[in-house]
Amino acid sequence: MRKRIPAMAAGAAAMTTVLLAGPAAAMSGGQPVPAPDPAPWVATLALTGDGSLLQRAGCGAALIAPDRVVTAAHCVDQVDPSSQEVHVGARVLSTDPGETRRIAGVSVRPGYRIIPSPANPDDPNDSTAADDLALVLLDRPVTDIAPLPVADRRPNPGTQVSLFAHGTTGHAGADFRDDVLHRGDLTTLPAGDCTARTPGPVDTASVWCAQDTAGTGVTGCFQDSGSPLVAWTGDGARLVGLFSFGGETAGKTCGTPSAQYAADTTGLRRWLFAPRPSLEPYPASAPGVSGSATVGGTLHCTPPEWSRSRGGRPESIGYGWATVTWAGPFELPTPIEGAGTDTLALGADLAGEQVACVVTARNPAGAVTALSAPVPVAS
Repeated sequence: MRKRIPAMAAGAAAMTTVLLAGPAAAMSGGQPVPAPDPAPWVATLALTGDGSLLQRAGCGAALIAPDRVVTAAHCVDQVDPSSQEVHVGARVLSTDPGETRRIAGVSVRPGYRIIPSPANPDDPNDSTAADDLALVLLDRPVTDIAPLPVADRRPNPGTQVSLFAHGTTGHAGADFRDDVLHRGDLTTLPAGDCTARTPGPVDTASVWCAQDTAGTGVTGCFQDSGSPLVAWTGDGARLVGLFSFGGETAGKTCGTPSAQYAADTTGLRRWLFAPRPSLEPYPASAPGVSGSATVGGTLHCTPPEWSRSRGGRPESIGYGWATVTWAGPFELPTPIEGAGTDTLALGADLAGEQVACVVTARNPAGAVTALSAPVPVAS
């Protein structure tokens, strides 16, 4: 999946990929979507902040009701929803933020799981996913943009579908990302072709695939995850899936001809439009850190408060610690090996590092990871 970030990346998870080195870097190929925007229901997840949306934007999503968008589960799993916002209808990221909403709650599709590749089980970029869907509830409804209707049936093999995305381009430099919304056309493949074109396991019950058969180089890339794939009817576009993973699971880079895999959104109306979906825990504050931040001292982590109105009660809470660096506005936590309790003894190896506590809370609707403010360690 282009690309999944380790869960410890907390608020930066699923959004830092554009800043990281890797074999694949938004959509490769495709065409800019012209104004006036014929796809205003495209949504973009972003870190909260005042900088350019082009720099803060992460995964894609689709507005399916005035109060909710749907995205890939791996974009929001173990990510602090209070650190993100949703932009609906932002056709040009650098100049048009669209309708901005905060996140009021997240619900991950039951059955969501990451499936390691038997060919390379230790590399998460080779992994596939099942039931890779999540609902994101908005703090206020979007009333001036018509939601994207959801198709009732999966598209048959040979159907043209279109991917709408803002991801990275696979190129270094100023054009690292599709500032303007892009559309790429693909043709759906039989289930047998989907399983044959990657060594990774494909859960065909929740995943279908498509490929650019016209030879124009359309593939998904970094930060295209969660972007909508639509099929066309006489009444217009219908949502049939969300980009989940692609050729990277077969060792192929952006732009290399390969099957592109979608989390199937069809046949899920009861879950997608549940009036009161169950929600994962929602931090109402950041974790706290106390103690002596000097080599030889000990730090203690206090979990955050949990919002009762925006999330369900945590059924389990786990602790970890990380050193933190920055790439632009993104915090990049690196787990400290062996630090799995609410206390951390500071050794000489941590002198001069910025250290943060990481709290992961879970319930049946999903998991969320909250990161404390980093603390500098004095020698």
